[in-house]
Amino acid sequence: MKPRPHRAAVPRARRPASVRAAGALLAVVAAASTGLHSARAAQPGSLGAALYESRCTGCHERSVHSRDPRRAGDFDQIRAYVWRWDRFLGGAWQRDEIDAVAQYLNERYYHFPCPQDLCGVAAR
Repeated sequence: MKPRPHRAAVPRARRPASVRAAGALLAVVAAASTGLHSARAAQPGSLGAALYESRCTGCHERSVHSRDPRRAGDFDQIRAYVWRWDRFLGGAWQRDEIDAVAQYLNERYYHFPCPQDLCGVAAR
């Protein structure tokens, strides 16, 4: 089965104004969040949530994270999946953005111990 092209594959000129405006808003959110401690990244309205909602929910329903058996078995595997799909879709995210999305998904759905260097607290 061939994957569907992602919205990012559509040339900018053909994107609706609402999609272009959402992209601009996302850029502002990303710029404003620079320098914030990553432990805050998984909160609702965070960079991780904004990136996931803007880029991933077009293909992923929330049920993908609760299927059994889960494909991700720990935090590093979540990060690896986020990185893999980002690269598949054009590789626009930086490491801190990938970490923010992985942390958001982990806190929202998976609840694996989060690395201290990312979350700022000892693993749970």
